Amino acid sequence: MRDVVAQRENERSRIAVDGRLVADDQQCTFLVIQERTGGTWVIYPHGVGKLGVRLAKAEAVRVAEAILRGARGE
Repeated sequence: MRDVVAQRENERSRIAVDGRLVADDQQCTFLVIQERTGGTWVIYPHGVGKLGVRLAKAEAVRVAEAILRGARGE
C-alpha cells in the first residue's frame, strides 16, 4: 500500500495499492475510499479524477468477501 496525497472532501478513510492495467500492463494506482456519509465506498481503478465506481456498503462487503475467499483458495 502507499499514500496518495489528494484527499476527497467526503472521505473517511482510504487504501491505495499499486496495480497494473489489464489493457496495456501499465502501472496504475487502485484507490478505494470510504465516504463519511451513507457507508459508501468509491473505487478508482485508474486513480482519482478518472473512471470511478461508487458501491453501497452491502455491495462493498460482497466484493471484499469474494476477494478474500479467492485469496484464501476457498
